[in-house]
Amino acid sequence: MNISPRSVARKRKLDFAISMPDLAEFMTTQEAAKKLGFNVKSIPMMLRNKTLDGIRFGRAWLVSKKSVQEYLSKTKGMSKNDPRRKTPK
Repeated sequence: MNISPRSVARKRKLDFAISMPDLAEFMTTQEAAKKLGFNVKSIPMMLRNKTLDGIRFGRAWLVSKKSVQEYLSKTKGMSKNDPRRKTPK
């Protein structure tokens, strides 16, 4: 059986449409950076390191609002440079 690249692309689009997350549960990296007090460029790094939860669409990230709230409550009262802020890998 010969599978064309077009049929694979259609299947991917269909899978994406079915599994589209509820966008009310997510925020942009800019919004997360503002809420956390970090530079916008540090948020994707935090997502890759699993410090924050989120999903990626191409080059863009969506950050889970729940993970931002958990991070804020976990690091409340700590300095931005406090080594306890880092999560073990």
